[in-house]
Amino acid sequence: MRNAIICATLTLGLAACGGNPCDDYVDALCDCLDEESCEDTKTTYEGADSDLKDECSSKLDEAEEAAKTCEVDEGGSDSGGA
Repeated sequence: MRNAIICATLTLGLAACGGNPCDDYVDALCDCLDEESCEDTKTTYEGADSDLKDECSSKLDEAEEAAKTCEVDEGGSDSGGA
């Protein structure tokens, strides 16, 4: 839990310092995508211009929430039933 908080703090800190929000957006999306779709998404957002960065930034929170849901769903199917 402590590591998750540290990672979240660092991520927010880097984003506030002018990091590329599309990198975080793609990472969040890839949590719920298969490898091929993830690579396609990375290609789409690679070298993002300012308009695309604005789009990523506005959708980042939603993507991170969806990623949490995917992680819970995957964790639930791996650990249940015994």
